[in-house]
Amino acid sequence: MYLVAPYFEELLSLAGDNSPNVRLSFIWASENIATNTWAVYENCLPIFAELLNDENERVRMEAPEMFRVLGKRKPEFVRPYLEKLEYIATHDEVSVVRIHAKGAIRATLSKTIKEPDAKTQSR
Repeated sequence: MYLVAPYFEELLSLAGDNSPNVRLSFIWASENIATNTWAVYENCLPIFAELLNDENERVRMEAPEMFRVLGKRKPEFVRPYLEKLEYIATHDEVSVVRIHAKGAIRATLSKTIKEPDAKTQSR
């Protein structure tokens, strides 16, 4: 994060750029940063949730990938967005968007630790 810190706010502002290519590059850069520095994105997921509805289908295709990257590392960041991801996974008109949303859901749920119930604890 030390290398990115001076530029992080500026990076986040690119999510609202008029150019779909800039928004797409913003998502790619964020995925790369989040792979090793996930904590900086804890409060940034609303930005990516907005990009799930982007008018540009290439941006919509890539936006769920940020949820997948974070879902693998910190599923609790992504859990509040599972319902939205599920809706997109079943309703978006673009098949790649649906597939990527399903991948984000799977990644998040696969990392969710289930509490053992009372029956299995007593055995």
